[in-house]
Amino acid sequence: PQDLTRDGGKIYRLHADGRIPKDNPFVNQKSAKHAIWSYGHRNPQGMWFDKTTQTLWSHEHGPRGGDELNIIKAGANYGWPVVSYGVNYNGTSFTDIQEKDGMQSPILHWTPSIAPSDMLLVSSDKYPQLKGKLLLSSMKFSFLSALEISNKGVSKQYKVLEGIGRVRSLAQGSDGYIYLGIDGQGIKRLEPEQ
Repeated sequence: PQDLTRDGGKIYRLHADGRIPKDNPFVNQKSAKHAIWSYGHRNPQGMWFDKTTQTLWSHEHGPRGGDELNIIKAGANYGWPVVSYGVNYNGTSFTDIQEKDGMQSPILHWTPSIAPSDMLLVSSDKYPQLKGKLLLSSMKFSFLSALEISNKGVSKQYKVLEGIGRVRSLAQGSDGYIYLGIDGQGIKRLEPEQ
């Protein structure tokens, strides 16, 4: 993930036709993969691009603990495996560093791991209490949470639904409704409060 000549642990930025943008951060670095937008990621799961603020959000699985929510910036290093809030699955430590100069700290991190799966920014008028918030789903603890966004990142986090099963995917349909893909249950529609 720290090696710019390799694919693993990177978020790439490409044009829709597969071309590499000429203003990518490492396009002039001969040995680097030119498609790299950011690096030092462990396992990104959900991403959301907010067109209004031009902000790319991503969350990723940590090891045992240390799941992260990040705002992705061009050329930024997100630290894996040099920094982490988690430990190995057997409980042993692989690093004692949680923050380091030159590496982006997460906006949020979760320990124990919640196993985040997907997220979306609610823009539908069908859910006035959720509009403008990021929805984030958990596979491990079977919940859907809402994150209130502020200019500093996330100002508040609260659960919208609990005990709903392992949520794999979220989508806001063209009809304005939010749909959840849940293991063993199929697709469910989130009904607005009346």
